[in-house]
Amino acid sequence: MTSRRPSQCGVCARYRSFLTTGLDGPSCSAFPAGIPTAIFDNDLDHRQPVEGDHGLRWLSKDGAAFPDFAFVGPI
Repeated sequence: MTSRRPSQCGVCARYRSFLTTGLDGPSCSAFPAGIPTAIFDNDLDHRQPVEGDHGLRWLSKDGAAFPDFAFVGPI
């Protein structure tokens, strides 16, 4: 079993848990129909433009720093 780091999405102000949206997975303002796996799994840094994000990027939640730990190899 492979462990992975927590998603960058969890500390983004735009994030919406699937528990509150009724969707099968997480979503956000940038991806209302569902966050692409590559972003949620930290394969892409969403501080950078990603096709289909409507011009919305990662935004700090409550002043939290970007989770650089998300991009440091498997745990």
